[in-house]
Amino acid sequence: MTKEEIQQLLQQFDQSSLNEFALKDADFELRFSKHAATPTTASVGAPAPLPAAPTTTTNSLIKAPLVGVIYLSASPEQTVYKKVGDQVVAGEVVCIIEAMKMMNEVKSEVSGTVTAILVENEAMVDYHQPLFEITPNEQP
Repeated sequence: MTKEEIQQLLQQFDQSSLNEFALKDADFELRFSKHAATPTTASVGAPAPLPAAPTTTTNSLIKAPLVGVIYLSASPEQTVYKKVGDQVVAGEVVCIIEAMKMMNEVKSEVSGTVTAILVENEAMVDYHQPLFEITPNEQP
C-alpha cells in the first residue's frame, strides 16, 4: 500500500463516524483509532421504507459517512430505527452501515422530523450518499 493510499484512508477515517479501523494484508497491518467506544455489532434485515417527498433546500440531509451496506434496524427481529414522520434528536442513531465486517452507527446531526428515507434496507451506499431527509425543529 502506498503512502498516498494510507493518507487517503486516514482522511476518510477522520471524516467518518468510525471509531476504529483495521486493515490486514499479507505484508502489513494498519489500525486507526479515535479512542472512543468500540463499534456495536449487529445482523439485520428488516423491510425497507420507501422514499417520500424529494429533497428541499430547507431540510437537512443525513449522508453516508462511508461506503458499505446500510441496515435500517439493529436486527431482523427489531423495528427500524426511524421511519417517515418520526422525531429524531441530534446524536440519535438512525441506521447502521457495515463496512469491512464492522458495524458503524450513523447518527443524526440535527433534531427534527424524518421526512424521507432515501435508501432501501441492505442496499449498498456510497460515501456522502444522502440517506435521510430531516425537517429541522423550529428554533424559538
